[in-house]
Amino acid sequence: MILKASDQARVFHTLTALTDENPDLPAPEIHIHGHITITAMVTVEVVLHGDEDGFEAWRQALGIDPTDVQQRHLSLGGWVSSAHTIRLGVAIVLTVHHRQEAPPARVLAAVA
Repeated sequence: MILKASDQARVFHTLTALTDENPDLPAPEIHIHGHITITAMVTVEVVLHGDEDGFEAWRQALGIDPTDVQQRHLSLGGWVSSAHTIRLGVAIVLTVHHRQEAPPARVLAAVA
């Protein structure tokens, strides 16, 4: 699927609305994809690197239940925690990359 600027505008509108409601959210890395899902035409990845507090702030702002956070060990070391939701017709994937060898305790506590 080839994205048009109008498709991306929906993502910008969604993120602007979210940050207007939560102005102290840390700045993440943003990736926009034209992945088609049943409920959304555009997917935005909100990526934080090693910022577990930032991940938690975004998770709460997005209204994602802690039990919906998934974790996986990376073959080259480290961990990834992720969760997803749909907001204003945009699929949002929230991700944080952890460099440590053990699972991140703070995120594990949130999902326990």
